This record gives sequence, C-alpha cells and structure tokens, in this order.
Amino acid sequence: MRTILAGQLALQIAARSPRSPATRRPRSGAGLVVRGGRHRGEPAGSTMQRAEHADEGVRMARPKVAIVGSVDETRIFDPPITDPAAARRACEELGRELAKSGWDIVVYSAKRMFIEADVVRGYAAHQPAHPGSIHVKSPLGKGSFDELRRFPELFDVRADPSRDWEVSFYRSLTGCDGVIVVGGGRSTLVTGLLALALRTPIVAIATFGGNATKLWEHLHGERGDATEEDIAEMATDWGENSARRLIQGLDRQRKARAERERGVSRQARKESWQTQISLTLAVLMLLGAVAALAIAWGWRPGSTGSVLVLALAPALAASGGALIRTSLDAGRDWGRAGVLGGAAGLITGLLYVASQLMGAPDVLETPDAEGVRRLLFFVLPIGFVAGLTFDAVFAKLRGTDVSQVDTLANAARQAPDQQYSAQMTTRDPQYPENGR
Repeated sequence: MRTILAGQLALQIAARSPRSPATRRPRSGAGLVVRGGRHRGEPAGSTMQRAEHADEGVRMARPKVAIVGSVDETRIFDPPITDPAAARRACEELGRELAKSGWDIVVYSAKRMFIEADVVRGYAAHQPAHPGSIHVKSPLGKGSFDELRRFPELFDVRADPSRDWEVSFYRSLTGCDGVIVVGGGRSTLVTGLLALALRTPIVAIATFGGNATKLWEHLHGERGDATEEDIAEMATDWGENSARRLIQGLDRQRKARAERERGVSRQARKESWQTQISLTLAVLMLLGAVAALAIAWGWRPGSTGSVLVLALAPALAASGGALIRTSLDAGRDWGRAGVLGGAAGLITGLLYVASQLMGAPDVLETPDAEGVRRLLFFVLPIGFVAGLTFDAVFAKLRGTDVSQVDTLANAARQAPDQQYSAQMTTRDPQYPENGR
C-alpha cells in the first residue's frame, strides 16, 4: 500500500508541477470542442453561436471540493478525536453550507466510518440542490449512499476500478478546486499533504483532532492561498456560523488561486509574445548583416562607408545571435542580451580586422573594395558566433591583460642598445671606418 501511495503522489505532482496553466488540461466543462464549419441546414452564424454556448459552459462550471476524513469512534487517532458526535454534526452543517454556496462535492465511500456520509446527508437536505452535484468516485459497490435512493438526480456516480478509496482520491484530486479534511488517520494526512503540494485550496478543521490537526500545523508553514484569518478559523471552537465562515474562506482561496493562475498564464503569453518579437528582430538583424555584403560591393575602397559596414555588420550579426541564444535558454532580458551581443560582435570583429591589417596594411585599399568584401565573409560568422556566446567572449576579455606591462618595460630597456647598434652599423661614405 505504501508503494501505491508513493507512486500516486509522485504521478499527481508530476502531472501538475512542470506545466504552466496555459498547457494544463482543462477542468470540468473546459474540454468542450467546437468544430469549424456549419452543419447541413444550419443558418449562417450558428457556428459562432455554438462557440459562445461552449464558452458559457466553461464559465458556468461549478467548483468541486473533495471530502476526506474520519471520526470513527472505534478507531484510535493521533491526535485523538475530541467529540465524534459533534464532528458528525459539523460535517452535516458543512454539507448544507456547500450546497447553499454553489459547490459540488466529491465523495469516495458511503461507509459510516468516513465523514462523506454525514456531509452528503447535510448536502442533500438543502433544497433545491443542483442536479449531478454529488460526484461519487469510489470502488465498485462502496458508493451506495442512503440519499441516492431519495435524490438520484443529485448524484453523479463514477465507479473506480481500484479497490482502495485512497487511489480513487488521488486520481480525482487534480480535478478538484478544494479539499475539506476532518479528523482522519494516516491516509488522510497523505492526501492532505498532496493537496498542499499541488497548492489546492484546503480546509483542515483542527477543532476535532485527528490528522486534520497535523495538516493545520503544516498550513502555518505552507499556507498557499489561505490567509492568516482562514487558518485561525480552522482551529476555532465550532459554533453556529463556523461552517459558513470556513466555506467562505475556501471560496477566497479558490478565487486567489484562479487569479494566481491567470497571472501565470498572462505572464506566459507575454513571454511568448516577447520571444516572437525578439526572434523577428534577430532575423531582421541577420538579414541586415547579409545585406552589408551587397552594400560593400558597390562602394569605393577605403571610403568611410566601407569601413563602417565592416564594423557594424558583425555587430548586427552578433545581436541577432544573442537574441537567438536567449530564446534557446528561455531567458527574459532581451534588451540586455541584444546590447551585450552586439558589443561582443563589434569588439571581436574589430580585433579580427586589426589582426589582418597587421599582416596586410593595405587590405582596405585594394582596388574594387575586394579587401572589404573578403573580410565581410569572415567577420559576419565571427560576429554571429561572438553574439551567440557573448558571455564567454566577455569572460575572455576580462581575463586578458591588454596593456602587456612587462613587454613594454622590456622594450623600453632594449631601445637604447638597439639605437646605438643601428648607428654603428650605418655606412657613411665620408667616414668609411664607421662601417668597420
């Protein structure tokens, strides 16, 4: 059983954590698909109307809360259940308040040892209740509630192939908008911790003891979307309005979670838009760098324009490379990447041209600008690679001693000797002995 519990816990967390809300599977009502085109005989505009009805169904989806726990008098709990009878009455009040507040409930077992039967009793007592608002997800033959015979329209029974209610709970938890925990043993604690890991709104009623008290203690360090007032209410002595206040707190958590997920979704859309804009700019910069070849082809050799093209072309290619690299790394600081990449490409390109000038000083003054054309074919890929790896370029530049102080000092010491030697070896026709 522990292996099954651990496996289910890992699967549920893995199913939720790595994905953003934009890629997460929709909850109940959000899976409607509207196919394009009209059916035969439909009037114009009917496709749009069907799409609007589908969107309305998504908006009108009712929130669902999972009910889990036990206050069975025959079991030993740690901490112990303080008042089982009062706890069962409180569960009935919670059921009525959930029906009144428009929540659907998800239950797993009709056995009296669990709290679901009490919550269902209170939920069905509130009339009129919403049809299909009691979702039964239990092993085969374990979801026969007494109210099912009296109010069959309220129940949505889905038999689970597993024989354990814990597995049924784990499978359904990601589709719930909240969890209510009362009392309970080890399995209740595991399911509550799973809800905390998934950041699902939770009400852990610590008033009656059981592992709900331990979950309430965990809420102090990892409260998710619950406020301090919500957490304090979970440990307050049960009173006339306790159920109403707890459900109001649960609803606040649900709305805060929905707002947080909408914010994450908006941020994801914004970053996707920024990525598309940056990649578009990268393509334009690369095209501009390639266009420099055609521009340099028609300019006079040694002109200011040809030199500017030779300097700016690698900078454009480097900025494009830096933007592409940032998109590959899922970065966000696009402006910084473009500037640093362009600077790295500019410096790297100039250093390459300088090295060529050392060997061929007149390379920029060759007829028909052949020197500039040839260099461009080299500095463009050099600039692109410099932008793609701009962090490595700057790390290399920071570690290089461009002043070469020791070399300059040695050259200064050797200069007088070299000058004297040059004078002694100079042949003068009037003084031939100087050449001896």
